[in-house]
Amino acid sequence: MRTDHGSSTSATLILVSGVISVTSFLFLCGSALATFERAQAVTDRAALEAADAASGRIPGYPCDRAERLAEKHQLNFETCSVDNLIARVTMKVTVLGFLIDTRAKAGPKNMLR
Repeated sequence: MRTDHGSSTSATLILVSGVISVTSFLFLCGSALATFERAQAVTDRAALEAADAASGRIPGYPCDRAERLAEKHQLNFETCSVDNLIARVTMKVTVLGFLIDTRAKAGPKNMLR
């Protein structure tokens, strides 16, 4: 005669391990998204600083300011260009082992398109 003794323990273990797996996956995805968003925010700020430096609003060389900001936040500075007060900045960040570009453009509102 066979009984079902212990089957609820097995089902509970499977359920708990499934919940832990899903929670871990969501935490990993959230962490990756937070890393990317932080990198994009730093890139945006670097472009704004470069544009402000290009316009003379703040002292310094535009791309030097952007590069210093990238170093301060431990991001890989890639490119910076300033054309007619429009600053374009590109940085790279590693998210889950993948190297991802973040790009930003800043300048006077009437010159941006």
